Amino acid sequence: MSKASTSGLAELWLGVEESLLRDASVTWRYRPALLFECLLEFRDPRAELVHSEDRTYTTWLPRDEAAADWSVSVVDDFAPERVRTAPQPEVHPYEGVVALTEARLEEIENDLIAHLVRSERLTLYYNPNLRLYSRWNESREEFLERVLEAVRERLHPALRELMREFQLQLEQLRQKPLPMDVPDELRMGLEVLRRRMISRVEARLQRTVLDHPLGAAFRSVEAEGELSEASATVEAPEELQPLAQELERLYEAAAARAQTLLREALEQARECEPYPVALHPNGVRVMRRALLWVPMPE
Repeated sequence: MSKASTSGLAELWLGVEESLLRDASVTWRYRPALLFECLLEFRDPRAELVHSEDRTYTTWLPRDEAAADWSVSVVDDFAPERVRTAPQPEVHPYEGVVALTEARLEEIENDLIAHLVRSERLTLYYNPNLRLYSRWNESREEFLERVLEAVRERLHPALRELMREFQLQLEQLRQKPLPMDVPDELRMGLEVLRRRMISRVEARLQRTVLDHPLGAAFRSVEAEGELSEASATVEAPEELQPLAQELERLYEAAAARAQTLLREALEQARECEPYPVALHPNGVRVMRRALLWVPMPE
């Protein structure tokens, strides 16, 4: 092995598979590289994010005073199990001389940190309407489901208020007596039917305004059509036709307003933007650095 002056820098050797070394037509020789094991900490107060990742970076040892090229990794998919603490005899030593001072190492390390600050990003999702951020490792679909739940919670008070408003109108219809010209022998039967008609519309309103599955509407391109039930006027005797028409009018008005509220809520819930979290220089901690000898075929 060539002489190396490395200011106490640890030396490691990347292993080659024995099957490759048995090929006599290929000569392997070590080439010097630098290995930096880092802990990256991403922080973002707005997203309430604190996330750390272990990363390993490698670069060829630059010649003389040249800058290290951190944009290209020497070892793709770096696997710790491939690292050895001694060279393989079948691999020829480096023919040059490696001289590294502490100042030079610090310069290369600072270049790495600057490169990471420029290039490393952790991307979350963001809903600007609700000012919600995804969590680390939360998929877009999972985030949208969580946004939808938040929208549902915000929407429900408005829907309950809408339901109370129309229940009051239905109660007023319940208290309204039958016309005076209705024969006495028909009054009892018509009164039962009248209350049944009002209760039926109230149940329809409950399903349309409060029990509508917002999540299903969010995933359906036909959401608007799902809000209204069949709106055919209930069959009623002639004496109750005015009531039937009034009930249908009330239902359609409530359904239209609920549809508007739901459509606005869904538009808010669908907003989903990428939110990149940058790396701060203080978020890079170098845990270990080493001179890595990489076997290369000649």
